[in-house]
Amino acid sequence: MSRVGIFVIVIVGLFAASLFALSSWNIPAPTIAINKVVSDENLPK
Repeated sequence: MSRVGIFVIVIVGLFAASLFALSSWNIPAPTIAINKVVSDENLPK
């Protein structure tokens, strides 16, 4: 196998492993409410 083929297989493997890690990671939802007042001048017309 050529070096390019091995490189492609490694990149695809890393991509698949990262997709699996992100899909199984239970990231908690934010628990702090953020209230921000936006003035009328900043809103589009």
